[in-house]
Amino acid sequence: MSSSGHAGEASRAYDPQQIRLPDGRTLAYCLYGPESGTPVVFQYGMPGTMFLAPERLSPLDDLGIRLAVPDRPGYGQSTRLPGRSVAAVADDVGFLVDHLGWDRFAIWGASGGGPHALACAARIGQRISRCASAVSPAPFDADGLAWLAGMSPGNVEEFTRARSGEAAYRPLVEQLARDAVTAAESGGLAVADDYELAESDRAALAARADSPGHLFRTRSAYTGGIDGCVDDGIAFTRPWGFDPTTISVPVSVWYGPDDALCPRAHTDWLLRHIPSAQAAEMTGGHLLSETSQRRLYRWLLHEPGIS
Repeated sequence: MSSSGHAGEASRAYDPQQIRLPDGRTLAYCLYGPESGTPVVFQYGMPGTMFLAPERLSPLDDLGIRLAVPDRPGYGQSTRLPGRSVAAVADDVGFLVDHLGWDRFAIWGASGGGPHALACAARIGQRISRCASAVSPAPFDADGLAWLAGMSPGNVEEFTRARSGEAAYRPLVEQLARDAVTAAESGGLAVADDYELAESDRAALAARADSPGHLFRTRSAYTGGIDGCVDDGIAFTRPWGFDPTTISVPVSVWYGPDDALCPRAHTDWLLRHIPSAQAAEMTGGHLLSETSQRRLYRWLLHEPGIS
């Protein structure tokens, strides 16, 4: 079968949906897990896609979770919102959960999704039961933090360009996207070597490459989300639009001891500045293992003894 045939087959495995936001933009999202499950929203990293791999869905049925995964503005079929702040995404999430009829829900975000989950905790926290932030950066203007220190060369180049604006940043994002898709097409890893991933992360990415629909999801995340990725990167280097010290919901901050993309100093800053935030160590580096993801979901469900 041709690659386009594979892509069509993979896309039919999902049930993407869309809603119209009050400002006229479109928000696309997918729902996973049992309809009667506990409502949870997931904010993926950058780049990312609402189409989740099968192995990332196994905890949902086991734990009874109804998971909503929206595409942020500029990703997939979600309309771009140029110049958006991190905080702006909270308004979209609030409208989505209204549409779904969820009065209360938990939320988590991984990597570049972490700040967006925290934004929701700050902006609409009265509706959020718990928030988990995994391998998340701290605000770019965080006091006492050398934001780029300890990051891999690939990250440093990305955010240095993002700080300079879209004209400097977009060409790099486009090249990274082309390289990632080319690598996925040949069975390689969709991450450049200068990101210096931990061996555990490289092994996890290699395993994902064998997952059904991997090429479709890679194309959706990269070539299907250039605008969203550009706007995410720029938003991280600007004021986030909310104050982490105002978060009042229970928060867990998850980190990997071997993480090359989000240095431990970022985790420590978040733990110091988010009231009552608790630390949770994952195994490995930047990517959540299935075991760590299950622990995180169990924490969101407020199971006793989970940290």
